[in-house]
Amino acid sequence: MLNKRRSPRKASLERCSVELYASAKGPFESRIVNFSDSGLMIEMDHPLTKGEPVKIRFRPGAENAQRLGENYCVGMVRWCAPQDGLFSSRYGVGLEMAQASARRKTFRAA
Repeated sequence: MLNKRRSPRKASLERCSVELYASAKGPFESRIVNFSDSGLMIEMDHPLTKGEPVKIRFRPGAENAQRLGENYCVGMVRWCAPQDGLFSSRYGVGLEMAQASARRKTFRAA
């Protein structure tokens, strides 16, 4: 199987929440399955739409919050797929995170 990833992934089971920019629904509870320098894979019970912009809020003191120096990141949904299994959430979601400089510009304007 060909690995298309640009950077290695690190496993995680951190809790987070997902806020949608295009909808007043949410936030939705979620869990980070793995992460890299440029993305996250999360699982949740709410489906997301490819291309949808999202804001991921980390719990205070979480590894990703410490790594990024912020308690949130913004990004875009790259894929969303139903998951099978009794112990996981209903959907797996791949997110591409915005660069740190783009995140700061986005939230200064908001």
